[in-house]
Amino acid sequence: MSKKKTTTKKNKTDEGGVLPKVELIAIFIFFLSFIIWAMSKCSSTQAQYEQEATANPKQETTTPTPTKIIETPSTKTTETPSTAVKEKLQAPVKAPPEKVTILYVVLDGLKLRKGPHLDSTIVRTLKVDSEVYFLNEVTNFKQEINLGDRLAIEPWVKVRAYSGHEGWVYGAGINYFKAKVITDTISN
Repeated sequence: MSKKKTTTKKNKTDEGGVLPKVELIAIFIFFLSFIIWAMSKCSSTQAQYEQEATANPKQETTTPTPTKIIETPSTKTTETPSTAVKEKLQAPVKAPPEKVTILYVVLDGLKLRKGPHLDSTIVRTLKVDSEVYFLNEVTNFKQEINLGDRLAIEPWVKVRAYSGHEGWVYGAGINYFKAKVITDTISN
């Protein structure tokens, strides 16, 4: 009897042949091109944001709060215009109104102080429901103060009173909304 040699043919895919390598290379090229595309989009968006920031340096992003627009009078300067400017007199450009956040005093007799601590000099005493203007400064520390009916742990906030006095008030004494006095009436 003659023995036949049986040899098994090996598939190229069994040995990790050509097909899986091509697939891996194609996937790698796809992800690499995606990463390059995403980075170019991010850098162009960043450049656009930087351009907008340099065009509007005072513009800030804030959380929506109740605001009122208060116009401040613009100061006039006395300069002698050149002859070219005299020929083309233009109307003065009015500065845009400054947006101010209004806060309301919720504690009667709230003290407006020169500094953000209890030892600071008192500038003025504020009445309940009076308006103050937030000056975009808050202490990075909180202080614990006994308010009589409760213990509050709040930061100090810099404000300007309606009278024009500027100073610091304790955060528990102001709010974005006027305090409503709720009186219960008992009907028989």
